[in-house]
Amino acid sequence: MVHAKQQLFQRLQALRSDYINEYPKRILELNLSWNEFSKHDFSNDVLEIFHRQAHSLKGSGATFGFGEVSTLAAQLDAILVSLASNNKQPELNESEQISILIEKLGAIDLSHEPDTYKPDFSQNESQPQDDNPVTNLLVVISDKKETDDLCNQLHNYGYNITIAHTIDEIPELITKLNPTAIIIDADFNHEKQAGIKVVSDYKNNNKNKLPPVIYIADNDDIKTRINAVRSGGTNFLTRPINISDLTDTIEILSHKHLEEPFRIMIVEDTKSLASFYDVTLQSAGMKTCVIHNPIQVLEKLIDFNPELILMDMYMPGCSGPELATVIRQFEAYVSTPIVFLSSEMDTYKQLQAMQQGGDDFLTKPIEPDHLISSVKTRSLRYRKLRSFMVRDSLTGLYNHTKTKELLEKDLYRTSRNNGSLVFAMLDIDKFKSVNDNYGHPIGDKVIKSLARMLKQRLRKSDTIGRYGGEEFAVILYDTDIDNATKKINKIRESFADVTHKAGDINFNVTFSCGLAAYPYFDTAAELNEAADKALYRAKEAGRNQIMTADPMLD
Repeated sequence: MVHAKQQLFQRLQALRSDYINEYPKRILELNLSWNEFSKHDFSNDVLEIFHRQAHSLKGSGATFGFGEVSTLAAQLDAILVSLASNNKQPELNESEQISILIEKLGAIDLSHEPDTYKPDFSQNESQPQDDNPVTNLLVVISDKKETDDLCNQLHNYGYNITIAHTIDEIPELITKLNPTAIIIDADFNHEKQAGIKVVSDYKNNNKNKLPPVIYIADNDDIKTRINAVRSGGTNFLTRPINISDLTDTIEILSHKHLEEPFRIMIVEDTKSLASFYDVTLQSAGMKTCVIHNPIQVLEKLIDFNPELILMDMYMPGCSGPELATVIRQFEAYVSTPIVFLSSEMDTYKQLQAMQQGGDDFLTKPIEPDHLISSVKTRSLRYRKLRSFMVRDSLTGLYNHTKTKELLEKDLYRTSRNNGSLVFAMLDIDKFKSVNDNYGHPIGDKVIKSLARMLKQRLRKSDTIGRYGGEEFAVILYDTDIDNATKKINKIRESFADVTHKAGDINFNVTFSCGLAAYPYFDTAAELNEAADKALYRAKEAGRNQIMTADPMLD
């Protein structure tokens, strides 16, 4: 299979070939604009089109390895900018310069130019995206009863588990399964540090290609911990194993594996450049939405919900700064990063653009490596800041306000597509007694335990929120009431089987649930109220069960 870098290079080479084929047409358009500009007494409207064409060549030429094109186009661009800024007709010498520059651009035969195109993308290999949220675990514990108990608990969270019965199986199973994490006895079969030794040997024999390793040990001595770290171990837990601590650890280790790709909107009227950015960002595992006509941006914003907008400065219909100002008028996109990407070198104009709604400015031409790094950095920062605003700090789930907002959006999409949707309200039963009997820190672990199970067992398309205290909300998009009931009921049964620990005490907890379905309830407020009433009935009926809202009663 061709290496990811080679695949990216081949795709960019194909775009370069397209650019070569399009180049004569672009020079023809440049000539026509110059003729129109002269014929219409140097009209400002024609000048705008003429300038945009020159500016596009200035940015795109060097992008595909044709530095001379960018150099000549930059000289042409500078003359046209001067004319527009001073609102004057070209002097005789300026007209001659324009004609000479266009003639020189037309004389370049790109098909015979030496291919020195070597874009730098050395530090940004494409990372495969796994749409399957199942976390694969390899469990290597010598005691059969402990293994069975642990696996039964982990199965409740939806983890996919493979058991190794001997440490000799480990190398083959790692290669075969590529597990998200390995849970292993530090002292397998009571042989001191036998588990640590086999992991260390695997690491040394496979050039450090080792999945995250969670060691389970009887003793918490520093020497064992140091050897565990040296072997490549990631985490170290001591017996008795607290399932909440273990699943916390697994969730942290698998978080990167399950991370959603960044969503990047590209607004660029030059199709060759838009394709260049599109291919480059997709190669790094990002999702992209390309828009050539800036007037179409608003209708795409809601559906795509970008985490960053990459935007050209000069486009037909409106400029980049004008479009950024319009986008900022919508509250939902006030904080969405807008990065201008242009060959504009005038610092004053760059600052003006950012004052009109932009967050940063990248200069064309830009190497793939630089583009990927810049977009990733800004998108990650936005995601983290956004998380503080819309996520619950304890569970990482959406907070009450964001969940309600997403219910409105999902309901709008559902009604537009004549689809189905179910809203669920969950409440942990007798939670006050958990806090009273075992303390609030244990209560927090129970809340996190249910949050984790919901995230593991539901689809990525489902929305999960912490509504407040011990109450949760779930939006099951494109799901009917029967399937929603079956899905939530399986989670309810699994959660009831989870054993929680408070010191030496083991205990179990349950939850109750109320469901309401669209279109039987056709507004967010009605769904919320109906699900809440159904939840109340489930509590009244004895808890640890699910009730469905009845349109005739609720």
